[in-house]
Amino acid sequence: MRFSAMGDVVLLVPVVRALVETYPDVEVTVVTRPKFASFFTDIERVVPFPADVDYTYTGIFGMRELFKKLLRKGNYEVVMDMHDHIRTMMLRSLFKIFGMPVVVFEKGRSEKHTFTQKENKRTAPLPHTVERYRKAFEKAGYPFTIGSPPYMVLKDTTREQAKEWLAKNNLVKKEKWIGIAPFAMHISKIWPLQNYADVMGKMIAKEPVRFFLFGGGDKEIAFFESLKKQFPDQAVIVAGQLKLKQELALMQELDAMLCVDSSNMHLAALMGIPLLSVWGGTYPDVGFGPFRKGEESIIQISREELSCRPCSVYGKEKCLRGDFACLTRITPDMVVGRLEGLK
Repeated sequence: MRFSAMGDVVLLVPVVRALVETYPDVEVTVVTRPKFASFFTDIERVVPFPADVDYTYTGIFGMRELFKKLLRKGNYEVVMDMHDHIRTMMLRSLFKIFGMPVVVFEKGRSEKHTFTQKENKRTAPLPHTVERYRKAFEKAGYPFTIGSPPYMVLKDTTREQAKEWLAKNNLVKKEKWIGIAPFAMHISKIWPLQNYADVMGKMIAKEPVRFFLFGGGDKEIAFFESLKKQFPDQAVIVAGQLKLKQELALMQELDAMLCVDSSNMHLAALMGIPLLSVWGGTYPDVGFGPFRKGEESIIQISREELSCRPCSVYGKEKCLRGDFACLTRITPDMVVGRLEGLK
């Protein structure tokens, strides 16, 4: 059971996939929000159960109804709470009443909190979220190792649809292809948007390059359209054009992805493509860095320079200093230099 957020849900994919590949007799039901169900649809012996916890299954009575439907679906040998949220707490309590074993993953709330306190910060690296998920299955009696990326399963038809979209838009790879995913849920994660035109211009001046713009929603698309006006031949708006898994197929055609701490960062990492992620108010060592990527994939202002970092585990809208220096001190030239070194 894992309902949100997108990045946390998608990080379950390499774990669940490794589980069923290691244990051929295991079938997994993944209970998650409908919009995340597609992450699991093409993994053998993994069945997504879309649960709309915002409208259909709300409150105590909604959780009870969801529990009844899950109970009718199968006699589970173990129930994994991979969220440890009020909703899953209610669900797991009902499963326990009916005598089913329940395992709760270790979220590490108190450890993460020490990263963000103003005094006596503790900033030793914490286990990655993927590793926390894996350890929960190990606790349930299913030890396994996680292999190499890509981890997302894509059908051949999905790859063909992405290629058809490229052909339809006369996009043939003759230059470097770089993805840009500049948006996140919280302001403290978003590198100043005016920097992207500068990065694009500087890279175009150095070598032939085309930029693919990833995101969603009217405001994000409006920003991408402004970039398209500045770079009509080099900017390609992907947002709103493809389904999620088709976007993943397109990502595998890229030479690199420029992103922030966001779900698109996690998706790019899980697809195994080179990436550069810009970090501000949050911190990769809390356990949310790009999975199986090294320092080459992260650009951030050091804690020696800004001891207030990180100010948040998940992101926030305000800055204690008032200037978001953790983001504004990262310059377009710094980003361009790092992008050029990616392989």
